Amino acid sequence: MAYTYGMLPAFSGVRMDLSEALMSADQSPDACNMDTRSGDLRTAGGFSRAASGILSAQTPLLRMFLYPTEQGVRYLAVSRDALYYYRSAQREWRQIHTFANELSADRIDFLPVRIESQDRLLIVYGNGQPILYNPLTHEITPFGSAEKLSDVPVSCAELYFGRLFAAGNMLAPSRLYWSKAPGADRGIDDWRQDPASENVSGGFVDIGVSDDPITGLAALSNQLLIFTRNNVFRLLGDRPSNFRITAIDAAYEMPVHTAIVRYTDRLYFLSDGGLCCYDGQTVRRPANAAALLPLLKEAKLDGTVSAACGDRLYFAFRSCDVVSYADTMIEYDLLRGTYMLRTGFLLADIQSLSGELYALTSTGKLVRFDDSPDYDGDRIEAWWDMPVQDFGHKEANKTLLMLTASGEGDVLVRVLTNGGAYQTQAHFSDTPHSVTEIPLRGVGRVFRLSFSNVNGQPMRLDAKASLLFDVQRRPV
Repeated sequence: MAYTYGMLPAFSGVRMDLSEALMSADQSPDACNMDTRSGDLRTAGGFSRAASGILSAQTPLLRMFLYPTEQGVRYLAVSRDALYYYRSAQREWRQIHTFANELSADRIDFLPVRIESQDRLLIVYGNGQPILYNPLTHEITPFGSAEKLSDVPVSCAELYFGRLFAAGNMLAPSRLYWSKAPGADRGIDDWRQDPASENVSGGFVDIGVSDDPITGLAALSNQLLIFTRNNVFRLLGDRPSNFRITAIDAAYEMPVHTAIVRYTDRLYFLSDGGLCCYDGQTVRRPANAAALLPLLKEAKLDGTVSAACGDRLYFAFRSCDVVSYADTMIEYDLLRGTYMLRTGFLLADIQSLSGELYALTSTGKLVRFDDSPDYDGDRIEAWWDMPVQDFGHKEANKTLLMLTASGEGDVLVRVLTNGGAYQTQAHFSDTPHSVTEIPLRGVGRVFRLSFSNVNGQPMRLDAKASLLFDVQRRPV
């Protein structure tokens, strides 16, 4: 018999693509609703209401937009057939526009613009003339006109070098439109040729082939990215005479525009092949892009919504066909290159504003992710499974005896060995940095430790916990 101590490392993130025998002890093959940003393991914060009123729409909710203005932030939401804004003083949502045809979430886009020196929000939705929202009066007016060739029912829009670019016309799915250059009596709502010069004219061009529709646009500092169903193109140049459109080698399924998120001067998007990044030259996958591949292969990514908040990227999507709203959210830490998963909610959309992450839930709640102990009253069920461990001696039986750790709250510890299973509940002292000894049971050559919160309450397990076990080597 030989008593041995093993040190549990700092916790990092979820990894599902490797055999557990190849995983490092800081990773988890299955974890949810945990936060590891400090290296400790703690229950992730929940969310609380950002707007006290609940939106009771007649049809399913699709998208939201938080529009900051000098008068404050305007909260907007879109259902399948209507547009709403939130009246803060009355604490209620008000319908301000009805769409003639039912909408699809992946064909709705929002873009703050200036029209005749006035701030407006351009809303395009794919099956009707685009509209403008006035943040002062909450009035809706049509954008563009048949005379100016700009009443086209597009589904994505972007500003680049002062021009408005748009795409997603179902009658010309591979067509990219652009407006006149701003100046004099020209505006972004005029897409006609200008007799004065080709360089200030509006126009259009068909990208690729007709059966490969444009699904999204994204502008970087020196180029416009054009996403189609099967390819990525980039437009270089600042005027029609020097526009150059070239294809980018990208052997991944392209996303809808709601799955594309900008961070600094790079674009990230989620595909069934994992996380992808466009760095200004090519589409590549980070070294750990396949970490969640088994999950993504089963997920439904067609309605993915995304946001960048601080140094983290968020992608929310449906885990299967049974659910109608996003029930799973990936959190990717750009600084550490780690992934975490969040569940326990149903989300229509997410958006980042002023360093905070917001969401519109399926029940019409506009919420803000924060340090709340629950999801607006609903429990947060959090767990972390460590990979199967043998501490370098697979040939030896190990009897688990004690876990010595510090932390906060109550934690449920589960032990799984090839000889059976055991669980115990421990309470950490409220005294800072105090150490708690947690007796364990279990005999086997390999074992797994799992940690979870109790009754949805917050918990924390500090890094570098110590595990005491007895090693019994087999005689030769």
